[in-house]
This record gives sequence, C-alpha cells and structure tokens, in this order.
Amino acid sequence: MQIWIDLLLTDSWSIALFKLAQVTIERYPEIRLEPDMVRQKVFSIAHNQRSWCRHMARRTRLDPDGIDLGWLMLAADPSNAAVTYNFVDRLGDRLVAWAQESDDVIPDSLLINRLDRWSQIRDGQPARVNDPFAAVSDAVWIQAGKVARDDEKEDDAASSGFFYPLEVKKARQAAREREEAGLPSLQVIDSTTTTLKDQRYKALAAATTALTVCPEVRPVADALRAEFPHAAAAIEMMLVDLREGEPLAFRPFVLLGEPGCGKSRLLRRMAEHLGAKLRRYDGASSSDNAFGGTPKRWANAAPCFPLMAVAEFKVANPIVMVDEIDKAGIGYYSGSLGQALMPFLEKETASAYPDIGLDIEANLSAVNYCMTANDDTKLPSPLRDRCRIIRVPSPDIEHLPGLAAAILRDIAVDQNIDPRWLAPLAGDELDVVARAWSASDRSVRKLQKIISATVTARTECAVRH
Repeated sequence: MQIWIDLLLTDSWSIALFKLAQVTIERYPEIRLEPDMVRQKVFSIAHNQRSWCRHMARRTRLDPDGIDLGWLMLAADPSNAAVTYNFVDRLGDRLVAWAQESDDVIPDSLLINRLDRWSQIRDGQPARVNDPFAAVSDAVWIQAGKVARDDEKEDDAASSGFFYPLEVKKARQAAREREEAGLPSLQVIDSTTTTLKDQRYKALAAATTALTVCPEVRPVADALRAEFPHAAAAIEMMLVDLREGEPLAFRPFVLLGEPGCGKSRLLRRMAEHLGAKLRRYDGASSSDNAFGGTPKRWANAAPCFPLMAVAEFKVANPIVMVDEIDKAGIGYYSGSLGQALMPFLEKETASAYPDIGLDIEANLSAVNYCMTANDDTKLPSPLRDRCRIIRVPSPDIEHLPGLAAAILRDIAVDQNIDPRWLAPLAGDELDVVARAWSASDRSVRKLQKIISATVTARTECAVRH
C-alpha cells in the first residue's frame, strides 16, 4: 500500500510523521533523516516543524510513489488552509488512479470520505484542532459539525434580535479582559451610536478597542540597524518618539530617498519588530480624496481608510503607511490624497473625525501615519509642515553583508521555509553579488533580484549534483 493512502487513514500528526519518516529513511538514505531528529519533532506541530516538512517535500518531489505528498500533508496548517492545502487536488488524482489499478481491500468510500474532509478544510470549513490528521478524524469531524450547527442557530437568533451579534459579544468580552488586566484601550466610536449596520463597526461602538503597547525600543533599533545598515540615522529618527510600556505612538513622518533604497521594506520591518499592525495605502494609484471615505449617499459608500484599518485589526493605533505619496494625482473635482490626509495628522481633528461613509464621528487620534517619497518638493506645504522628513541614504558596498542576510531571510519567508535551512552566502557568492550590484544602480530592489537569482542558481546546481 502506498504511504499517502496509509496517511489518509491516520488520525494523528505524530503517528503520520513516524510512518512517513520510516519510509523516507528506507527510500532515501542519502537524506540522513536520523531517528533521534524525528523523535524530537514528534511532540510539537510548530511553525518550524511545518517548514521542515515543506523542505522534506521539496527533497522528495520526484518520488514516483508520492512520498512528497505525505510531507505536504504533514506541513498542512488548518488555520492557513488556503495556502497550505493546495496539494489536495493532486492527492485526489492519485486516489482516482490508484482505485482503478489496485486490488486493495480498503473500501473506496472510506478513502473518498477522508479526502472530501481535507477538501472541505481547504475550501474554508473551520477545523476544530491544529493537527491536520486529527481534524479529519471521525470523532473530531462529528464534533465540529455539531458546533457549526449550534453557531448557525445562534447567528439566526442574533439576526432576529434575541442575542447580541457575535462580533459585538467578542468585542465586549475582550474589553472586559483588558480592563481586568489593566491594559490600555480607546473608545473609537461613541457607544450611543445606533445607525451602524456593519457588525465590525457596531463592535467598535459596543466596547473600547485595544491599543498596541510599545515594547523595549533598543532591541528593535538594533535589529533594524542590522538589517538596514545604511539607514542607521533614519532608524533613530523613526523610533525617537516611542516609549516602552506606553501605547505605540509617533509623530507622522515621511521617509525620503532614492527609488529602491528600501524605504517601504524598512517600514514593514519596523512594524513587525514593534508587534504593530500595518496597513498599506498606494499613493501612486490615488487621484482623489477616497482615503477620507466616500459619502453615505453614494452606492459605493465606504468609511475612511484609517477606520477600516482599525476595524480590520481590532486595534485603535495601527500603522497606516502611505506608499509613494509624492506620485499621488490630483482630481479636478474629487480632491487629492494630500488634502484627505490633513485632518488625520492633527490629534485634535483626528479625535472627532466626521466619517462621511458611516455618517458618524470617530476617534482616530491614536492611528499612526508614515509615508514614503522620492521627492518632497512635490508634497503640499501643509503636509510637509505636519510631518517629520527623514532621509534614507542609498546603500553602498560596505553595507552588502547586512543587507544580504536580511534579504535571505525574506526569501526564506517567501518560500515558506525556516530561515535556518537557507545557508548564508559564501564568500565567492558575495563577491559575485558585489560585482553585479556595483554595475547597477545599487538599489536594494536590484540587490534583491541579484541575491534571489544567486539562491536559485545554487539550488539548481545542488539538484543536478
């Protein structure tokens, strides 16, 4: 019996790992999959274990019996099924071919039933547990069906006015827990507001919204300087307003620099290190004032962009990044992005912003704003007056090792593998990258392409040998 069929009938990730590891060791001794290593990984389905399983799937991707399918099953994450369950159709094709050729006594209906459950989770059916094998077992699947039916009854009752909607109940429970723990929060929409229909905004009115607390700043600065060695001075200016243990807040600023010097990536990494939520707004494609919302009387009415970010993240002080604001257009009749931004950059006006999409006032004074630009002379004077201008220099050859390490980390994340599995660039590889980069405009964007091509060439060479 092929291993992927055995795994399809298995109810535990740990048992599935033992079964697949044994077959892999017998088939591919050159991989050196040590039993002790397998025993260490059995006790936790952590993110790095799934990354390791994806790595094993790539190592065995040419196996004629589908051993790589087994590793992909082990790497599946029910909480991220849209990304990690994309092998299910291939599994179905294998099952159809096997059923036509095999004389095995396993009932086809049993296998098809299990495969159907994997497919349902891929298509959005919530899983009750984090273990992808236990999630499709009979006991867990039956219990999940019962819970789903109970939730549906509660939603029906809520829509009839008997219970508060689920979003509102969750918001009030979270607010009570924050109050008991002494954590900061903010009332974004007045609790007396009764005109809201969207449950996300009803939840903002029903209870206070959490505020992200700033962590210790020095480790964040050190980590950013290691990744962006050419921007050390800019990083100090970006973080100068932050205070450990207080709600995350900083004065609006514009990162100004040449194209490709890493401004957008620097802001994204800053948010990640701070543990803050970041929402990007594309300034280059904006030619009106839609950032501030569209009127309720229109068919496509929408709240302002900052309020949508607050409702999405359920955090009152997310970071809103306006990318390439100097490239924003100006509409003759519909305003501009710069004009729409003005009320949000002053605490006094942002604390009672009249949202035209919901026809309410919202307290958006805690939202943080940062922008990127290549040319600050194209920014309106009132906007420049409200923002701190921080210049980001272009990197040089001396900054290559630090930039290369950070780019390799991003490549590993993009490929869904543990960064520890991606070896750093060797000395000769760095020399080749340095020569190629020196011949270009020395932008970080160009360096990313060069290092990505180097990693691809290294991988292809390893496969051939």
